[in-house]
Amino acid sequence: MVDLQLHERFIQLLETNLGIILKITRAYTNTSQDREDLLSDIAFEMWKAYPHFKGKSKISTWIYRIALNTAMNYSRSTRKKWDFLKNAVEVDYGEPSSESDLNPQIELLNDCIDELDEYNKAIILLYLDGYKHEEISEITGISKSNVGTRISRIKEQLRERVAIKQKHYGV
Repeated sequence: MVDLQLHERFIQLLETNLGIILKITRAYTNTSQDREDLLSDIAFEMWKAYPHFKGKSKISTWIYRIALNTAMNYSRSTRKKWDFLKNAVEVDYGEPSSESDLNPQIELLNDCIDELDEYNKAIILLYLDGYKHEEISEITGISKSNVGTRISRIKEQLRERVAIKQKHYGV
């Protein structure tokens, strides 16, 4: 009976917070198959950790931490596989298709965010989601002042990258 209640509470938690998880899967993957794989990995990692959640932080903080760590690990392992394949065979896959008709400026910014390393991508995504420096610190495990410094540097990097791409592509 206890396991069934735990399972039901977990499913409810997953359904309630699916938006957070899907946002992370979209940020760290390029295909729907990869998104599904990453979603499964995140759900599995959350399930393993759920019985140990003590409520010392907000549930969304806990979910973000697990989802981001899982996504970064997934991204690293996937990149290694693709690097191996790219070295084996050179293939032109063309431009990735956009899942939505975004404003070209937003697409450009998203492309620049995608180019960030996993850790900086996680920080800026949390920032763009409206998380405060203290919450980002809790999720990522870095100091609050370091969060502020990193956000400033990331924003500057993004400004530079966007400007270069705008100049190059005329967007």
